[in-house]
Amino acid sequence: MLLAGHLARVQGLKGEFLFHAVMDEPERLEAMAGLVLAPPQLDLERGDPVPPARPISVRSFRWHQDRPCLAFQDVPDRTAAEPLKGWALWMPEAAAELPEGESFRHDWIGCDVFIGGHLAGEVLRLDPTPMGYDMVILRDLRPGRTGQREVPYIKAWWTLDLPNRRLELDPPPGLLDLDLP
Repeated sequence: MLLAGHLARVQGLKGEFLFHAVMDEPERLEAMAGLVLAPPQLDLERGDPVPPARPISVRSFRWHQDRPCLAFQDVPDRTAAEPLKGWALWMPEAAAELPEGESFRHDWIGCDVFIGGHLAGEVLRLDPTPMGYDMVILRDLRPGRTGQREVPYIKAWWTLDLPNRRLELDPPPGLLDLDLP
Protein backbone atom coordinates (compact mmCIF):
# COMPACT_ATOMS: atom_id res chain seq x y z
CA MET A 1 0.00 0.00 0.00
CA LEU A 2 1.04 3.60 -0.54
CA LEU A 3 0.37 6.49 1.79
CA ALA A 4 -2.04 8.94 0.11
CA GLY A 5 -2.12 11.42 3.01
CA HIS A 6 -3.56 12.24 6.45
CA LEU A 7 -6.92 13.51 7.64
CA ALA A 8 -5.96 16.96 8.90
CA ARG A 9 -9.12 18.12 10.65
CA VAL A 10 -12.88 17.84 10.45
CA GLN A 11 -14.50 20.44 8.18
CA GLY A 12 -18.12 21.33 8.85
CA LEU A 13 -20.94 19.16 10.17
CA LYS A 14 -21.20 16.56 7.36
CA GLY A 15 -18.16 14.47 8.34
CA GLU A 16 -15.77 16.01 5.82
CA PHE A 17 -12.02 16.22 6.42
CA LEU A 18 -9.44 18.66 5.21
CA PHE A 19 -6.86 16.31 3.73
CA HIS A 20 -3.07 16.65 3.83
CA ALA A 21 -2.20 14.83 0.58
CA VAL A 22 1.24 13.36 -0.07
CA MET A 23 0.18 12.26 -3.55
CA ASP A 24 -0.27 14.08 -6.81
CA GLU A 25 -3.86 14.48 -7.96
CA PRO A 26 -5.78 13.69 -4.75
CA GLU A 27 -9.03 14.13 -6.69
CA ARG A 28 -8.39 10.60 -8.07
CA LEU A 29 -9.28 9.20 -4.62
CA GLU A 30 -13.00 9.67 -5.23
CA ALA A 31 -13.08 6.92 -7.87
CA MET A 32 -10.39 4.71 -6.34
CA ALA A 33 -11.15 1.27 -4.91
CA GLY A 34 -9.16 -0.48 -2.20
CA LEU A 35 -8.56 2.51 0.11
CA VAL A 36 -7.72 1.81 3.75
CA LEU A 37 -7.97 4.16 6.71
CA ALA A 38 -5.53 3.47 9.56
CA PRO A 39 -4.21 5.12 12.73
CA PRO A 40 -1.09 7.19 11.97
CA GLN A 41 1.26 4.85 13.86
CA LEU A 42 0.21 1.84 11.75
CA ASP A 43 2.54 1.47 8.73
CA LEU A 44 0.81 -0.37 5.89
CA GLU A 45 3.61 0.09 3.35
CA ARG A 46 4.77 -3.51 3.56
CA GLY A 47 1.93 -5.19 5.40
CA ASP A 48 -1.70 -6.05 5.14
CA PRO A 49 -4.21 -3.94 7.03
CA VAL A 50 -4.97 -5.16 10.55
CA PRO A 51 -7.56 -3.73 12.93
CA PRO A 52 -8.17 -0.94 13.72
CA ALA A 53 -7.33 -0.21 10.04
CA ARG A 54 -10.40 -0.53 7.88
CA PRO A 55 -11.38 -0.44 4.23
CA ILE A 56 -13.13 2.76 3.23
CA SER A 57 -14.47 4.51 0.16
CA VAL A 58 -14.71 8.20 -0.61
CA ARG A 59 -18.26 9.59 -0.59
CA SER A 60 -17.28 13.00 -1.96
CA PHE A 61 -14.28 15.09 -2.90
CA ARG A 62 -14.01 18.84 -3.30
CA TRP A 63 -11.48 21.63 -2.98
CA HIS A 64 -11.83 23.97 -0.02
CA GLN A 65 -9.61 27.06 -0.08
CA ASP A 66 -7.04 25.24 -2.27
CA ARG A 67 -6.99 22.17 0.00
CA PRO A 68 -8.52 18.77 -0.69
CA CYS A 69 -11.63 18.01 1.34
CA LEU A 70 -12.90 14.40 1.62
CA ALA A 71 -15.96 12.69 3.01
CA PHE A 72 -16.22 8.92 3.44
CA GLN A 73 -18.98 6.34 3.29
CA ASP A 74 -19.93 5.22 6.82
CA VAL A 75 -18.75 8.56 8.31
CA PRO A 76 -22.04 10.49 8.16
CA ASP A 77 -21.33 13.46 10.41
CA ARG A 78 -18.87 15.40 12.54
CA THR A 79 -19.45 13.16 15.59
CA ALA A 80 -18.41 10.05 13.63
CA ALA A 81 -15.50 11.92 12.01
CA GLU A 82 -13.79 13.41 15.09
CA PRO A 83 -12.18 10.13 16.31
CA LEU A 84 -10.57 9.67 12.85
CA LYS A 85 -8.77 13.03 12.83
CA GLY A 86 -5.06 12.48 12.10
CA TRP A 87 -5.57 8.99 10.63
CA ALA A 88 -3.69 7.97 7.49
CA LEU A 89 -5.35 7.14 4.18
CA TRP A 90 -3.62 4.37 2.22
CA MET A 91 -4.13 3.41 -1.42
CA PRO A 92 -3.24 0.27 -3.38
CA GLU A 93 0.13 0.51 -5.13
CA ALA A 94 -1.51 -0.67 -8.37
CA ALA A 95 -3.60 2.54 -8.40
CA ALA A 96 -0.50 4.74 -8.59
CA GLU A 97 0.69 6.05 -11.93
CA LEU A 98 4.44 6.46 -12.25
CA PRO A 99 6.08 8.34 -15.10
CA GLU A 100 8.76 6.52 -17.10
CA GLY A 101 12.00 6.18 -15.14
CA GLU A 102 10.38 6.86 -11.75
CA SER A 103 10.22 4.43 -8.81
CA PHE A 104 8.70 4.15 -5.37
CA ARG A 105 10.89 4.87 -2.35
CA HIS A 106 10.16 1.44 -0.90
CA ASP A 107 11.55 -0.23 -4.07
CA TRP A 108 15.01 0.97 -3.00
CA ILE A 109 14.97 -0.53 0.50
CA GLY A 110 17.44 -3.41 0.80
CA CYS A 111 19.21 -2.65 -2.50
CA ASP A 112 22.99 -3.02 -2.52
CA VAL A 113 24.97 0.12 -3.29
CA PHE A 114 28.24 -0.19 -5.17
CA ILE A 115 30.97 2.39 -5.70
CA GLY A 116 33.44 1.55 -8.44
CA GLY A 117 32.22 -2.07 -8.48
CA HIS A 118 32.78 -2.57 -4.73
CA LEU A 119 29.97 -3.07 -2.23
CA ALA A 120 29.65 0.12 -0.19
CA GLY A 121 26.29 -0.13 1.52
CA GLU A 122 22.67 -1.15 1.68
CA VAL A 123 19.71 1.21 1.37
CA LEU A 124 17.76 1.49 4.63
CA ARG A 125 15.26 4.12 3.45
CA LEU A 126 14.74 7.28 1.42
CA ASP A 127 13.73 10.41 3.30
CA PRO A 128 12.21 13.43 1.57
CA THR A 129 13.90 16.76 2.25
CA PRO A 130 12.56 20.32 2.20
CA MET A 131 14.98 21.02 -0.67
CA GLY A 132 12.92 18.84 -3.03
CA TYR A 133 15.16 15.80 -3.37
CA ASP A 134 15.35 12.55 -1.42
CA MET A 135 18.11 11.66 1.00
CA VAL A 136 19.25 8.04 0.60
CA ILE A 137 20.05 6.54 4.01
CA LEU A 138 22.66 3.78 3.68
CA ARG A 139 24.03 1.19 6.07
CA ASP A 140 27.79 1.53 5.53
CA LEU A 141 29.20 -1.89 4.59
CA ARG A 142 32.70 -0.80 3.61
CA PRO A 143 35.52 -2.66 5.41
CA GLY A 144 36.21 -1.15 8.82
CA ARG A 145 33.17 1.12 8.70
CA THR A 146 29.88 1.02 10.60
CA GLY A 147 26.83 3.21 10.95
CA GLN A 148 24.67 5.05 8.48
CA ARG A 149 25.48 7.52 5.74
CA GLU A 150 23.18 10.06 4.10
CA VAL A 151 23.63 10.62 0.38
CA PRO A 152 21.44 13.00 -1.61
CA TYR A 153 19.63 11.45 -4.54
CA ILE A 154 21.11 13.48 -7.36
CA LYS A 155 20.42 11.64 -10.62
CA ALA A 156 23.90 12.28 -12.02
CA TRP A 157 25.42 10.32 -9.08
CA TRP A 158 23.19 7.23 -9.29
CA THR A 159 22.67 4.39 -11.77
CA LEU A 160 19.65 2.29 -10.87
CA ASP A 161 19.06 -1.40 -11.57
CA LEU A 162 16.08 -1.96 -9.30
CA PRO A 163 15.00 -5.32 -10.79
CA ASN A 164 18.43 -6.71 -9.79
CA ARG A 165 18.42 -4.77 -6.47
CA ARG A 166 21.69 -3.04 -7.44
CA LEU A 167 22.53 0.68 -7.37
CA GLU A 168 25.78 2.25 -8.57
CA LEU A 169 26.88 5.43 -6.82
CA ASP A 170 29.46 7.86 -8.20
CA PRO A 171 29.68 10.46 -5.42
CA PRO A 172 32.00 13.45 -5.28
CA PRO A 173 35.31 12.59 -3.57
CA GLY A 174 35.05 12.44 0.21
CA LEU A 175 31.24 12.61 0.43
CA LEU A 176 30.95 9.33 2.35
CA ASP A 177 33.89 10.24 4.59
CA LEU A 178 32.70 13.57 5.95
CA ASP A 179 32.48 12.12 9.46
CA LEU A 180 36.17 11.09 9.59
CA PRO A 181 38.58 13.27 11.57
